[in-house]
Amino acid sequence: MELREYFEKYPNEATCIEEFKNKRLKNGLICKKCNHNLHSFRNIDLKFQCKNCGNRIGLRSGTVMENSNLPIRYWMICIELLTLSQRRISILKIQYLLGHKRYEPIWLMVQKIRLVMRKRDYKYRLKAYSEFDPEFLEKIDKLTFEKKKTITVDN
Repeated sequence: MELREYFEKYPNEATCIEEFKNKRLKNGLICKKCNHNLHSFRNIDLKFQCKNCGNRIGLRSGTVMENSNLPIRYWMICIELLTLSQRRISILKIQYLLGHKRYEPIWLMVQKIRLVMRKRDYKYRLKAYSEFDPEFLEKIDKLTFEKKKTITVDN
């Protein structure tokens, strides 16, 4: 998804909260008190309430956004920017794009996201070795030789 499409899909904080709430419910939310998995959402204080015991779980709790006062939209935009870009994007650029006045909260948000991304990359790193069939390698060599031959003939 391009960044333009992202802003069209999530134009305000309410749609970002709704999307994040749906993702949390889809991934499975379990009550820490009674291990029940059915919850209702309270829009007043942005908390899930267990239908069994009434225990409340914050929308951000247990996520990288925990203990942050930044809007969820900032987090989602920043995650999108960091995953879309091939190279690292500067924190000052992100601060400018978000229109936030202070550098420190944006810096902390980016550091938390990068830490989570680093853990994810380590978790899914290929640890086995690859083995190629000798016939496959011979075919590749033959094809590259033929391409070189046609290039020299054309010139």
